[in-house]
Amino acid sequence: MHKLKSWIRLVIIFLQQTTDHFYRLIAGRPMLKRSQITANLFLGSQYNLVGLKKLKALGVTAIINMRMHSIYSEAQYEGFHYLHLPTEDNTSPSMEVLIQGADFVDQEIKNGGKVYIHCRQGLGRGPTMTIAYLLKTGLTYDDAYALVKKVRTFINPRPTQVTRLKELEEYYNHEKAAATII
Repeated sequence: MHKLKSWIRLVIIFLQQTTDHFYRLIAGRPMLKRSQITANLFLGSQYNLVGLKKLKALGVTAIINMRMHSIYSEAQYEGFHYLHLPTEDNTSPSMEVLIQGADFVDQEIKNGGKVYIHCRQGLGRGPTMTIAYLLKTGLTYDDAYALVKKVRTFINPRPTQVTRLKELEEYYNHEKAAATII
């Protein structure tokens, strides 16, 4: 029964992704769209130039791109603070990359901005960076994962990404403990 449910879920995810891909080619934005995780934090898949206008309309001020390649030149992101953290699909970003991304999001939000984090489909690398930021805010891995999963139900971080996030949680716990001692 468990294998059947798993297979059905995979088929549904595949159909959603395929439909989303074709819709994106036609409409210029994902059908599955972005997911608003918090008031100032969005997660989703790669937008084209039409989609970037929609992000601006939402008040997004910064973008983190987790894809290996950016399909846009820096000039096309005019008006956005932009951070490209190239990460190979189905792999985990390094601790340094996660910390750099989490710090970028934290600073942007503290300055009154809104951040959009994306990878190709918004399934693995983007959610990993989103969870990394939530860990920086003090959430546990389980709570951060549950928050993102509740809003974007089809996320699928790879085991190596989950392991790295749990290492990051420990890093932030040690950082917090050291700050408390001082």
